Amino acid sequence: MSSYAAIISDNSERRIQVRQGNSINNGISNSGNAYITPSTQATPYNAGVTILSGSGGDSMQGLIQQKQREFEFDASLSIEENKRVITNRSTPRYNTTYSTGNNNYNDFISMDFNTWLHSNSYRAGQVANYQRYLSARVGARNVPPLSQLLTTARSWDKCGYEPYQLPPQELWANIVPTLQLYSQLKSQGILPANTEIRSVYRSPGLNDCAGGASSSKHMTAGAMDIWVPQYEGNPWQLSNMQDSLCEFWQYQGQAHNFGLGLYATGAIHLDTDGYRKWGFNHASSGSPCRY
Repeated sequence: MSSYAAIISDNSERRIQVRQGNSINNGISNSGNAYITPSTQATPYNAGVTILSGSGGDSMQGLIQQKQREFEFDASLSIEENKRVITNRSTPRYNTTYSTGNNNYNDFISMDFNTWLHSNSYRAGQVANYQRYLSARVGARNVPPLSQLLTTARSWDKCGYEPYQLPPQELWANIVPTLQLYSQLKSQGILPANTEIRSVYRSPGLNDCAGGASSSKHMTAGAMDIWVPQYEGNPWQLSNMQDSLCEFWQYQGQAHNFGLGLYATGAIHLDTDGYRKWGFNHASSGSPCRY
C-alpha cells in the first residue's frame, strides 16, 4: 500500500511515500492507496499533514523510521522521499548552462549533482541501489552518468522542484529497454559518443508544470530527452543525424517499440513504449522523418 506524509514549514514541503506489496510483477508492485491520519494538534499549518515535534536530528528521517515501525518491514517495502520547495522564497540555484567549448558543463553539473546526492544519506543509498540495479541489467558501461540519468525538466527551477529526481523503485524496470536502445544507437554511430541526456523521470506535478503531455512516458520513467551539444547551431549535422535516426526507426524501430520525437530545437525524445514518431506540435505529420 502507499502512504503519504509531509512535514510542513513556512516555505517548504517534504513528503515520503511508503510502498508495500505482497507481489511484484515486472518490477511493479501491486499496491493500493492509504493516507496517514491528519494531525489533531492545533497548529497554524494546513490540515491533512502529519507534524513531527522533538529535538535534534532530521525530522524527515524520524518520520521514515516511524513509518518503518508502523509497517511490517520486508523485502518488498520501499520508502521514497520527495521534496518540493514552495517558491515564496529563493530556491537553491544550480548551474544548468550548457557549454560546448570546454568541460565546464560537466564539471558544474557533477558538482551540483553531488551536492544534491549527499544532502541526506538515505537518498545516496537509494541512488546507489538504482545504479547497481541498472548495471546488473544493461551492463555497467551502458549506464549513463547519474548526473544525466536523474535529470528532470529544464524548467525545474521555476516549477519549484530540484534538478534531479530518483524514480520510485517500482518504475525502475521501465528505463531498461530505453537504455538498451540508447546504447545501441550510440554503438552504431547514429548518436555521437558525446550525446547527453537532459530529462528522464518527471513526477506528475513537475511534468504538468513543465508543460509535458498528460500521458507523458517521462512520468513512468521510460523516456529520455537527449541532445548533441556539438551539433547545436549546425543544421547540416543535425539533419544528417535525424535522417539516420529516421532510417533506424523505419527498419528496426518496431522491434524496439521505438517512440521517436524530433524537434526543431535539436532535442530528441526516445522511449520504448509504442512504435510511433512525431515532431512539430507532437503530431506524426510534423516529424522530419521522410520515410
